[in-house]
Amino acid sequence: MTVLENVYLAPLTTLKVGGPARYFTESKSAAEVAEAVNFARSKDLPLFVVGGAAANLVVSDAGWPGLVLKLAAPGIDERTADGKTLFDVGAGEEWDRFVARCRRQKLRRGRVSERHSRSVGGTPVQM
Repeated sequence: MTVLENVYLAPLTTLKVGGPARYFTESKSAAEVAEAVNFARSKDLPLFVVGGAAANLVVSDAGWPGLVLKLAAPGIDERTADGKTLFDVGAGEEWDRFVARCRRQKLRRGRVSERHSRSVGGTPVQM
């Protein structure tokens, strides 16, 4: 896990506003998430978890005094249970890629606002 200091959050947001996070990391696995949580606890820092793209955040110009943990794990795992197709999808997976896979398999897809988010972790879904 790489922890960066004083990372401006504005480039991550749609509105392009917001000050720096004291610490920032991206996790690409469950192990990295656990490591980040332990890092924050060891330094008694507030932890803010960002799912996927972080596009819909509004961040104060003062920034965030603790650790921002961006969930960036990609991957699509598929299984069948009780005649239903189920997916475990990483928060960092591209939303359009996931929807395309569902369409190829002729599965019912969630409806989201056009270009609402770039990743699964940042996408509200309505089934």
